[in-house]
Amino acid sequence: MMRIDLLGTSFQIQSDEEPEYLEEILSYYRDRLQEIEETVATRDPLKKSILAALVVTDELFRSRSEGASSEDVGEIEEIAHRLLQSIDEILPEPSP
Repeated sequence: MMRIDLLGTSFQIQSDEEPEYLEEILSYYRDRLQEIEETVATRDPLKKSILAALVVTDELFRSRSEGASSEDVGEIEEIAHRLLQSIDEILPEPSP
């Protein structure tokens, strides 16, 4: 289990990935969040999180077009998908 603290929210995820790798991913995402916080005026944590996710997704798509091996990209996508599923299972459903 790994505890994640982001934007005032704390939760734990379980993954088959090595803890060091998960820490590296989390550190990378925190860096993107910091960039968003420095450039965007919104205080809404959900909006900041979405913007950071879009930045990371843009980087993934650009790396694909710049010739990253499809095997590497596929592995990255699979890891990201599993992590997102873990997060979705933990986070409460939004109220209507």
